[in-house]
Amino acid sequence: MHKHILFVLDYYLPHRWWSETVFENIISRLLKSWYHISILTSHFDPKLKTKETDQNLTIYRTWKSRFRFMFSAFFVGIKILKQNSNPAKNGTCISAIHTSTYGWAIPASLLWVFFRKKVILTVHEIFYKLRNFYKWNFFWRFYRLFERIIFRLPYDIYHCVSYYTMNCVRICYGISDNKLQMIHNGIDSDFWNSDKISSDQINSFRLKHWRENKFVVLYFWHAGKSKGIDYLIQSVPEILKHDKDILFVFNFINSHRKEQIKSEINSLHIDHSRIQLFDWFEKENLREFIASVDLIVAPSISEWFWSVHTEVVSIGKPLLTTNIASIPEVIFGNVKMIPPRSTQKIIESILNRSRINNPEYIIPVKTFSRDRTVEELKKLY
Repeated sequence: MHKHILFVLDYYLPHRWWSETVFENIISRLLKSWYHISILTSHFDPKLKTKETDQNLTIYRTWKSRFRFMFSAFFVGIKILKQNSNPAKNGTCISAIHTSTYGWAIPASLLWVFFRKKVILTVHEIFYKLRNFYKWNFFWRFYRLFERIIFRLPYDIYHCVSYYTMNCVRICYGISDNKLQMIHNGIDSDFWNSDKISSDQINSFRLKHWRENKFVVLYFWHAGKSKGIDYLIQSVPEILKHDKDILFVFNFINSHRKEQIKSEINSLHIDHSRIQLFDWFEKENLREFIASVDLIVAPSISEWFWSVHTEVVSIGKPLLTTNIASIPEVIFGNVKMIPPRSTQKIIESILNRSRINNPEYIIPVKTFSRDRTVEELKKLY
C-alpha cells in the first residue's frame, strides 16, 4: 500500500511565498513516487473550491484567515482522518501528518492526541527572545508565549531546516536529540544558474531600467523588520552623498510594512532619481533582474534557510549580509558578512565596493538538492 500523508499548512498554491514553494516541491516529488497526499489549508481566496481532487492529491480548504484556520483545521482534520481510516473502503489510510511552524502546528498536534497519527513538524525558525527587536513589548511577549505553547505540544519528529534551527530547538525548548532531524531545504540550482542568462540579456535589462552605467545595489523580498530593511534605509542618504555612481533598487513582495517602508524611502532627503521601487517580478524575470545588478544587500536580523541568500549566491552575484543565524551555514561564493543591526557597517561596506569587486576570499560552493531533501523526508515517513 502506498503511504498517505496529510499536510496541515496555513497556505498552499496558488498562494506563493517561500514556504509554499518548499512544500510544493516536496509534495510534487512525493506524488511522482506514488504517495497519496491530502492537504488541509486555508481558504484564502473564495474563488477557490473548498475541495479539489486530482488523482492522488486532495486539497481541503477552510476559513480565510490564518487565525481562524488554526481552530477550523482541527475539526476539518477530524473529518479527513475519519474518511481515510479504512483502507478497504478508500484504498489508503493516512499514516502520518506533516505540518510546520507556527499556528497550524497546533491542530496537527491535537489530531495526534485524538488519532495517534505520527506528526512531523517542520521547524523553519525559532525566534524566542529575538522578537523584542522588532515587536512592541506586549506583542513580542505574546508571540514568545505562543511559540512556547507550540513547542510544549507533542510531535514525533522535529524536522529542522538548518543546524542553526535544530540547535535553537534543542537549547531553547529542551527537545531531545532523538526527536530532532536536520534536513536542509533544497534550492532550484538549475534555474538559479548564471549560464541560463546571456550577457546580451543582462545588458538589455540594464539599458531598459537603469540606462546609465551605475553600480546597482538591490534589496528584494518583504519589508519585515526581521529582514533588517530599516537599517539599510538609514544608510541610503550617507551612501548616496559619498558615491555618485550608486543606484539603489528595492523590489518588494506584498507584506504588512511594504507601503510604510516605501513611504519612508520616498521621504528621504535625497536625489530620488537614484532610487527605484518595484512591486515584485515573477520568477522568470527575477532571475534576469538579479543577474543584472552589481550587489545584493540582505541585512537580516534573523534567518532560517532563506531563498534570497541561496538564490543570489547560486547565480554568482556578490552578497552583503549579516553573520547571524543560519546564514553562514548556507551561503557560498562572493559574500561579505557584517554584524546585524549596524547601519554604519552597511555604509562602510557599500562605499568600499572595491573589496566587493575583488574579494579576498570566496566561500566554496555548497549544494542543496531538492531531490535529496525529499528522499530524506521519505525515510522519516
